[in-house]
Parts: sequence; C-alpha cells; structure tokens
Amino acid sequence: MGINTIRDTVELAISVSAHSGVPVLFLANPGLAKSTIVSNWAARNGYHLETLIGSRFTQEEILGFQARVEDKTSGESRLELLEPYWYRSIIRHEKQNIPSLLFLDELSTVQENVQGAMLQLVFERTIGHGKRLPASTIVVSAANYKQNIPFIFNIMAPILNRFCIVNLRYESAAAFLDEFLQDESSRSDGVAAYRDVAVDYGTKTRLREGLKAMWAAIFEAFNDGERTALDINNQMYNNIYESDTGSVYNFITGRTVYYLYRVTYSFLCKGLSVERHGPLMLNMVFGLAGLGTNSFDEMRQKSYLKKLETLWTKLYQSLGAEAPGDGGLPVKLDFTGKSVSAAINEWTLYNDAAIFSRDTDGPLDALVRHISGVYSTESARIAALSRRIAEDDFEKFSFTADMQKIDYLLDTLAAADPSKLPSRDSSLAGLRNIREEYGRLIRNE
Repeated sequence: MGINTIRDTVELAISVSAHSGVPVLFLANPGLAKSTIVSNWAARNGYHLETLIGSRFTQEEILGFQARVEDKTSGESRLELLEPYWYRSIIRHEKQNIPSLLFLDELSTVQENVQGAMLQLVFERTIGHGKRLPASTIVVSAANYKQNIPFIFNIMAPILNRFCIVNLRYESAAAFLDEFLQDESSRSDGVAAYRDVAVDYGTKTRLREGLKAMWAAIFEAFNDGERTALDINNQMYNNIYESDTGSVYNFITGRTVYYLYRVTYSFLCKGLSVERHGPLMLNMVFGLAGLGTNSFDEMRQKSYLKKLETLWTKLYQSLGAEAPGDGGLPVKLDFTGKSVSAAINEWTLYNDAAIFSRDTDGPLDALVRHISGVYSTESARIAALSRRIAEDDFEKFSFTADMQKIDYLLDTLAAADPSKLPSRDSSLAGLRNIREEYGRLIRNE
C-alpha cells in the first residue's frame, strides 16, 4: 500500500463514511497516530473537529445535563437540557456553514453508561431530549483491541456489527518504520484527493444483482448438509471482540449486507480502482462481512476471506469498467510453481468470479496445461511417481490430494454450461486421460 499505510486507510475510510453514511470504527493498537490523521483530514477538508475521549467524560458531559428552571411568567418549573459545550460548538460552526467531524476516541475504555452515550451519538445522532446532530456532521469512532485494554472493558459483538470495522495494522516492520520515521513535513505528501463521479442507475442495479450473486456463491461454498457455517440468524457468533488474532471482522446480518452495498457504491462514486486502492477497499469489505474471527477455524477463515476477496474484487472490477472512474484490469492467474491442488483452488475462485464476466476459457486452458505438465502421461513419469509414493507418505498424500482435486474439477466442468466453456470438450478429454492414467496408482494396480 505504500509508505503511508495507516494514513491512507484512515483517509479513505472517513471519505467513504461521509459519502455512504456508514459509521466506521477504527480498531488499532495504541500509538498509530489515529487522532493526528483524523485531525489532519478535518483541517484539510474544511471541517471543524470535536474530539470526545471516552475515558475523560461522564454521560452527562456527552448527552447534556438535566436542569430544573422556573418560567418567569407562570412561575412553573420544568426540566430543560443544558447542552454540552462540544454540541454548542458544533451548532455554532454549523451556523457559519462549517461542517464538523465528531471523533469519539477510546470507545472501548469507558464505563458501560458512558459507552452507551457515545454509541447514541454514533447510531441515533442525538443527545438528550432528542436534539440531533446536524446532517453535515461526520461521526468517526476509534478503539483499541481487547488485548490492549483492561479486562473490565469491552465492546460486544452486536455493537460491533453496527459499524464498518477498519483494522489498522501493519503486515511488515519495514512499512511501520517507513511511515513513522518520515520527517513531519513529509507525512502529508501524496494525500489522495477522491473525486465525485456520477454512477448511473443501471450500474447501481447491477451492483445489487452482483452482490446477490456473490453471496449466493459464498453461501453455496460454505454451507453444506451437515452444518450451516454461515448462519444468517447469527446464532453462532458471540464475543467477536474477545478473539486474540490481531484483527476483528464483522459477521453477516441484513444491516451489514446493506452497508456493503452502500460502501461499494461509494467506492464507485469516488472513482477508485482495485489496482490503486485494492488493499484499502478490502480492509473495509472484510470489516463489514469478514465474519467473526471465532466463527471458523483458521483454515476455514482464510478460505472464506479468500473467496470473499476474489468474488467482491471481480464484481467491483466489472462495475468499475462501466463507471467513469479508473475501472480495473482483469485478474490474471499464474500457476507457475504451484501444486495441482493449489492451482485448481485458484482456478475455482476465478471460475466462481466469472459470474461477473465471460473470460473463463483462457484460464481453464492454462490450468489444463499446468496439470499436464505436472502429471505427464509418459510411462516413465508414471513409474517414477509410483516408486516415490510407495516410499514417501507425504508424496502419497500430495498425490492423492491432487487426484481428488482433479476429480472435483472434472465434476465442475461436466456440470458447466457448454456455452460458457467453448473448449470444454477438449479440456475434459485431456483431464480424463490424465486421471485414467494415474488412477491405477491409487488403486495399487
């Protein structure tokens, strides 16, 4: 993502939240300059910044104080709300046509009643007596991961589900050092300016239909007859925030499916492309529909996120090619050096994403050529492999796994629509020939 990993992620998330109306929650370890980046964004975009640090405020200081006042005419007393100073400041700037950014920091390190008051600002956008924040006000929240806060504090999973969760973390020490060893004067260099572009009604409709197709493919892949892995009633997902994996993802509800639509639409309206902004966008996509980190075991979790990434990316690229933004280039598959199982897994993901395009034929031919290169039908090659699997259990395991994957691929191709796979017959013939030649090794013939 470049030298400014955290800065660029925060910048994009705020811009998309302002456009889409989807609330964002930045989750990070302490000391990653969240507050500084939010402040810089507000100043550069003409926003007045109000920061409420949860651990320093009471509920009354956030929602306002109840005070009994006496009507000078009637002599009757009544309860009125004394508005907190920060709210009065936002209203004062609004009257001057200056929008505000309300930054709710340390959301996870406050007592339950104070956290509730801050969440009221996020979700209801009101203080006491139903007084509302101006429509122009952006509300952004931040919190620390569970491991970095006292055990008495917490944010429960149903609350997290109401945000687009943005995980702020580094993939490498080099990226971390590059960003924070910059000169102060260089930290604002190359800040992206996101332009608004028009997205027509037809593209919006195709976005909805594409997301339906994407979810259908994901549910089909992860739900089987034995257990429902993706439970849309959310009976399985608890305590997401307590996971110890270094990141937190959301789980699937109607709200987050709608949020995913709104956020993806905002990406299109900002003219973003997968090539330039892919990691930034996927951070938000995973934060909406990545599932709780304790919902799957590690292998299933990785498989789910990979499938979600492939399908969503392909959908966005197909829509981006229609929209006035940068669009995107087709995904290119490279099977070089990969095992047959890994290559078929890559092709399967690509084939699933082909519901948004018509370019499956080339990758299929490349896959068959790759499999043919690994499993030549020459008698000497077959005999050599037979000796290796007889002597090496790992070699036997890998061979058996590859053959099972080839069986899966044959079943997939046989069930495919011939009109979408013009070379299906030749591909099927080549794969069947390989499978038949090597079948006797499994049968110990």
